[in-house]
Amino acid sequence: MKAAARRSRGPSPRGVLQVVLNLSPGGTERLVVETVRRLRDRYRIAVCCLDEAGAWAEELRQEGIEVVALRRQPGFRPSLGRQIAALAARHDARVLHCHHYSPFVYGCVARLCNPRLRLLFTEHGRLNDGPPSRKRRLANAVLSRFPDRVCVVSEDLRRHMGAEGFPLDGVRVVTNGIDPTAPQGEAARRTARAMLGAGEDTFVIGTVGRLNPVKDLPTLVAAFARGNAFGRGARLAIVGDGEERETLAAHAAAVPGVTLLGHRSDARLLMAGFDAYVSSSIFEGISLTILEAMAAGLPVVATRVGGTPEVVVDGETGLLIPPRDPAALGAALTRLAADPTAARAMGRAGRARVCERFTLDRMVNQYATAYAELGAL
Repeated sequence: MKAAARRSRGPSPRGVLQVVLNLSPGGTERLVVETVRRLRDRYRIAVCCLDEAGAWAEELRQEGIEVVALRRQPGFRPSLGRQIAALAARHDARVLHCHHYSPFVYGCVARLCNPRLRLLFTEHGRLNDGPPSRKRRLANAVLSRFPDRVCVVSEDLRRHMGAEGFPLDGVRVVTNGIDPTAPQGEAARRTARAMLGAGEDTFVIGTVGRLNPVKDLPTLVAAFARGNAFGRGARLAIVGDGEERETLAAHAAAVPGVTLLGHRSDARLLMAGFDAYVSSSIFEGISLTILEAMAAGLPVVATRVGGTPEVVVDGETGLLIPPRDPAALGAALTRLAADPTAARAMGRAGRARVCERFTLDRMVNQYATAYAELGAL
């Protein structure tokens, strides 16, 4: 009877091993966590971290999902590829889903150890806005032959992958997505503004993200310092943590109204108290925090870099500006502060755009289809 029941259900799905740098709070890491949670009933999924596990690993472990940290040491370590292959075998994983370039490189080594593994590589962004290095192009002449599927989060990043040596006909775009929950009401706005120490008439500018050089937050602080039309007592709230915290704190110390709030698990709640959201990055793939801000009904001021123009429609859902330009950023914020009616209209249009094109369900379903096509079912 039991054997017949097993036959009626068909073969059990093979596993999918997610390979990441770590599960510390960040955009890519959040997408991995949400993908694992939403697909765990369809696939057996485990997570392999090249470095330390990170803060979000324990959450997955408490939900019964294995997270293994390899604690990579400096230098190229081929043994990590063998460990990844062994972990995949233990989970009967047919598919390795490698996020970012270093996990992809070690995924290639794992495939050398076990040629039956199928390799899906997703590139989520770049560390700078410069052209590909000659070293990277030479390496990719070989490495680009390994993946069965290459995905990127924006059309801009797809073009960059072509410049790095990946055949464009094999690179697919799977844009990031979020769960656009119902917008916060007036009570949530009052609560958030009280937490931010802002009055009802205070113009509050906010940004959320990891504090690293690619975010170019000193330019945002400089733009805020230039503003003389934001209204009396304007505030700039910076939510996040990272290696640039001390440097940024030194910039902010001389500018009244700037607050560094550190990492906050309630960042979405705090957004309800913002009047405008800013992304000053020198590069972005598809920023989850921009999507969150748009879903919250906020007008967005963002640099015209990477995949951001594919999300923010200039003059319709926000304002696009050149990178590294405090004057342009300050002028855009002044424009929003001077016309709150237009700013609110941009926020409504932004929320509609996210709900139509950038949902988490759409993204996860695209990856689920890719896993099935690569043999995980």
